[in-house]
Amino acid sequence: MKKLKFAIMAALIFACSAPINQETVNFEDETILIGKVNWEGLTKPPFNDWFRPNYMHYVVDSTVLKALKGKLNDIEIVVFLGTWCSDSQQEVPEFYKIMDYLQYDVNKMEVVALEKLEDKRMVSPQHEEEGYGITHVPTFIFKRKGKEIGRITEYPEKTLEKDMVGIISN
Repeated sequence: MKKLKFAIMAALIFACSAPINQETVNFEDETILIGKVNWEGLTKPPFNDWFRPNYMHYVVDSTVLKALKGKLNDIEIVVFLGTWCSDSQQEVPEFYKIMDYLQYDVNKMEVVALEKLEDKRMVSPQHEEEGYGITHVPTFIFKRKGKEIGRITEYPEKTLEKDMVGIISN
């Protein structure tokens, strides 16, 4: 019993101490982020080459977002992205701009950068993607009380704002 308790404690400590904004070089010799990431990681070189301009130039559709005012308090967001992926490079900075406009605390979001392996599987060091069925990045998952209420996969059907309103308002 003592060994089991120790193993559980060790696993919890390891999980809590997992590095954030971890960089690696992928099989294509490209520097990428893997695992949990945040604003600081996405806005440092070389990732700021695409993050900052796409964030700065995006114009939020404030008319559509009026429907979300005050409706994000109970929403949890999980984002899977690939810093190597052009769709992630476009959509993730725009998503952050929308979250800033809505005054959503982006520190509450779980943002995970995946590595694409030669066999096309997408993984993270701590395997945060397991159980989510991630097939494309970026994937924005919206949850309420721990239960998924909808997701945007790879790119929005209409716009990020309109898709978010559709998911969160239902």
